[in-house]
Amino acid sequence: MIDLKIISGTDRPNSNALRVSKYVQQLYQKESIDAEIIDLQEFPLEKVSGGRYGEELPEVESFVGEAVTADALVVVCPEYNGGYPGILKLFIDYLPFPNSLDKKPIALIGEANGAFGAMRAVEQLQQVFGYRNAHIFPERVFISRVNENFDVKEGIKDDFQQQLLNTQIDGFPKFIRNLQADGTLITDG
Repeated sequence: MIDLKIISGTDRPNSNALRVSKYVQQLYQKESIDAEIIDLQEFPLEKVSGGRYGEELPEVESFVGEAVTADALVVVCPEYNGGYPGILKLFIDYLPFPNSLDKKPIALIGEANGAFGAMRAVEQLQQVFGYRNAHIFPERVFISRVNENFDVKEGIKDDFQQQLLNTQIDGFPKFIRNLQADGTLITDG
């Protein structure tokens, strides 16, 4: 059994990232993978105010702990001002360094109202996750013009983009299992 977590990469209320995350969760459930969502709206921001790096922060450790103990992560990321949201950066910064992302499989989904579907934000995340030695699944998905191109029940209206998402959802568990099988990824599940 794969312990998969989907990170909704913003704290914006009623976000497209959360809508996409819930849709992706349903698709994984159809593949018999019980994926849970980590909603960054619930990040205990008040506990880190003032930069509390290095301090014991039980609420923060508990919140990020779901990602730390997961076998793999799917990150659904919007694009804000040409990059990824600050709350997602903060979340990553509070993941224990260096081991929490070391060799962890990560799939990336970008969503934006623009024509490129958060490509810049996803590429920035690839650099950060690469620095942290994560295994980045190469089949990224970019949902462009998300407000008009996405429906939480029907999925992505653009057939090509929907097929890319289906391909990612089909291939990512195989990617994880291959890493588990060759001993690269050690899991408790």
